[in-house]
Amino acid sequence: TKEAKQALFDVIRKVNKDFDGGKVNRVQAASWIIKWFKQNINSSRIIEIRADHFDEVSVLESILRRAKETGEVPPELKGMLQKQLGLNDTAKRKSKKSLKNDVINDDIEADGES
Repeated sequence: TKEAKQALFDVIRKVNKDFDGGKVNRVQAASWIIKWFKQNINSSRIIEIRADHFDEVSVLESILRRAKETGEVPPELKGMLQKQLGLNDTAKRKSKKSLKNDVINDDIEADGES
């Protein structure tokens, strides 16, 4: 980007100012910065980089891909999708009645009479 190019130019200018032992060029400065960053990167910087490059569409595509593979949508997203369509929580399917222990299948005759 223009901003990155300008930042690199500023770094090179600062490094080369009053440096009588040589001259650092763009490739050398960028290589040094990358190697230094590799040695000094931490989890908070990784999160910062990810936040700067977060793409909602990529996240949705990833969730859709996983949902197609597993057949499951994360509950939070499912709720948001239902809300988007104007569906409320009370419109969910009614739960099936639980089985009762007072009937044994062997007691029921094949023709339906007991």
